[in-house]
Amino acid sequence: MGASDENHNEQMNIQKAQEFPVAFPMNYPQQQEEEEVHLRDYLHILLRRKWTAITFLVITVTTVLIGTFMTTPVYRSSVTIKIDKENPNVLQFKDVIEVEKMADDYYQTQYKILKSRNLAKRVIRTLKLDRSPEFAAPKRATANAAATAEENPFSRNPDEGINPEAVNSFLSRLTVEPQQKSMLVKVSFDSRDPVLSAKVANTIAKSYIDFNIESKFDATQQAREWLEKQLDEMKARVEKAEEALNKYAAQNGIIFLEAGGGAKDGKEGGGQDIVTQKLSELSSQLTQATSDRISKEAVYRDVAKGDPESTSPVMNNPLVQGLKKDYAAADTDYSQLLKVYKPEYPKMVRLKEQMNQIRAKIDAEAKKTVSGIRRDYETALKREAYLKSTLDKYKGEALNLNEKMIQYQILKRETDTNRELYNGLLQRLKETGISASLTSSNIQILDRAEVPRSPYKPKKKMNFLIALLTGLFGGIGLAFFVEYLDNTVKNPGELEKAMSLPSLGIVPSVEQDDAGTKPMLTSEDRKSPLSEAYRSIGTYIQFSSAEKPPKTMLVTSARKGEGKTTTAINTAITMARSSGKGLIIDADMRKPELHKIFDVDPKNGLSSFLTGHIEFGGGLIKKTKVGNLDVIPAGVIPPNPSELLSSYRMRDLMNGLFTLYSFIIIDSPPLLGLSDSLILSTLTDGVIVVVRAGETPKDLIAQSKKLLYGVNAKVLGVVLNGIRESDLRYGSYSYYYSYYYEDGDHNGKKRKRRARDRA
Repeated sequence: MGASDENHNEQMNIQKAQEFPVAFPMNYPQQQEEEEVHLRDYLHILLRRKWTAITFLVITVTTVLIGTFMTTPVYRSSVTIKIDKENPNVLQFKDVIEVEKMADDYYQTQYKILKSRNLAKRVIRTLKLDRSPEFAAPKRATANAAATAEENPFSRNPDEGINPEAVNSFLSRLTVEPQQKSMLVKVSFDSRDPVLSAKVANTIAKSYIDFNIESKFDATQQAREWLEKQLDEMKARVEKAEEALNKYAAQNGIIFLEAGGGAKDGKEGGGQDIVTQKLSELSSQLTQATSDRISKEAVYRDVAKGDPESTSPVMNNPLVQGLKKDYAAADTDYSQLLKVYKPEYPKMVRLKEQMNQIRAKIDAEAKKTVSGIRRDYETALKREAYLKSTLDKYKGEALNLNEKMIQYQILKRETDTNRELYNGLLQRLKETGISASLTSSNIQILDRAEVPRSPYKPKKKMNFLIALLTGLFGGIGLAFFVEYLDNTVKNPGELEKAMSLPSLGIVPSVEQDDAGTKPMLTSEDRKSPLSEAYRSIGTYIQFSSAEKPPKTMLVTSARKGEGKTTTAINTAITMARSSGKGLIIDADMRKPELHKIFDVDPKNGLSSFLTGHIEFGGGLIKKTKVGNLDVIPAGVIPPNPSELLSSYRMRDLMNGLFTLYSFIIIDSPPLLGLSDSLILSTLTDGVIVVVRAGETPKDLIAQSKKLLYGVNAKVLGVVLNGIRESDLRYGSYSYYYSYYYEDGDHNGKKRKRRARDRA
């Protein structure tokens, strides 16, 4: 057959492919809008990954419970101590440079004392804890310590005889917990013996109080000796200062007034001298007189400026106000009568005279008021001048006295200071003498430690609850993390959304044994969910176009094990029952399977025809046990499958079969890594890609789609194989439940569980 014949056949194939438009063109539109994430989406993920979460929960709880029950019980007993803030000042007065001691520093110091090695040794010595098996160091460690002590004499402590390891063990079991916003501190001790735990906690509190009392007693004794020495020196200073002050006051005649008004000399500083007191009184009187003069002067000047009758003193005069009302009433009457009578009328004349008399009284009263204001102003002015002259006289006397008071105040301050120091030292000495004989402390035991009834560690209920919560939330987080890492396609929605490929149908998961030994699943039970699934795929293909459905179809997958052979067989069986006579071709000449499944002779097959060993009518097409369905096996495995599939004999074969069958399904090798499927895709009306739910990565599907579009292949859609109920969202699997019920009625039982199929 020449080159012209090949070109002619190619043009016929193109024209024939155009006569069968497919439902979904190559440029499948993207999803228009992003679906909103609902809470049920997260619930769906949890249901699908439930075994991951449950496994993590079981492992976590089991591990924690084993560790909890294997741990030796430890008991904790606590004593509550109240620590009042202690003022460490020996003297009542403050130093010249005051160093403020913060309360926090004091309490932090007390907490360190409670955990000090000195206090720990006191308790160990009191209770002889170094002989207890719980605190005693191992024999080997003791022997090593003894050898070290012989080599280094500074490491030995013959006075105490306490092993440092015992002290370290004691302090590791001791806990000091300050109570927030209070002066309370809780001291706890852990031990395997509950009685010993309470006993040690109470002994710690008692030893701490004894240590505090001893420290205070030593400080008090030292302070008493120092105070006695200072008191003798201060007494002599006070006597000398008082003598000098009295002598100076007598020589200068300085006399002070007591609060009651009597006179006294300068021995006490609580009074006031006569001149200063008089000067103070005159100054107050002058201030009051000046204020009175200013207010009266303002009134007088206001009256003297303009019309006296319009000033506020005159206007506020009750008599003037009454006269003005009478004048206004008379004026009103006069105006009304003037409309009737002439001014010369006797009644009008009398009314006019009455008005003139009222006006004269108003003027006289105004003058009288102005005269009184002027007299008050003149009197206030004279009193101010008199007080000012008297004050100037006493100022001179006060200045002379102030010069004498300078030295007096110096002597008085020295006397007062020495007297205060002396009184303070004397009072503190008496207090120190009393406190030296007291054994009281600013530390009290509020609650004594009691023998615990239950162990402090391990907390079984708490550990179980924490393990349960950790396992639960950790399992949920792990489930979402695994879901995040899972890049496989699990449901049709993900397939169409992420890969922009239409879904032709979904095939549910079945028992693994059935999938391995019985790939013709639809031939046994037509009412099974699988039969309905493949029937829907066939129906979808038949009605995919309004004119003509695709007649030649290629079934392939991205990689092996996706179920393409099972899908091709069962789709062909269901279409043979509804669409007429069909043919299935095993084009996988690398690992052929159809001859085994249909139980036909594999010798004369596709490879035999393509290599020219047989012709079209030489036993190439074989009958099957399925009605209306023939098969062409792969034949003998050739060394060059790709070259055979791209030959002109393959195109001639497809042209010859096209008119003989209602549909032709080709089972081909995987797409990735092989060119067989890409070659065959150019000879068919459309390609069906099989994807296994939960196993096929999205990037492999994208790569397969890219390869098919690269050769201008028409992708009919994707069959999602091996899907489980947990992979579907929002109850989509109810489609299959109705057939489960029918299957249960048919077989007498209901199938409740599914596994994955293998094809």
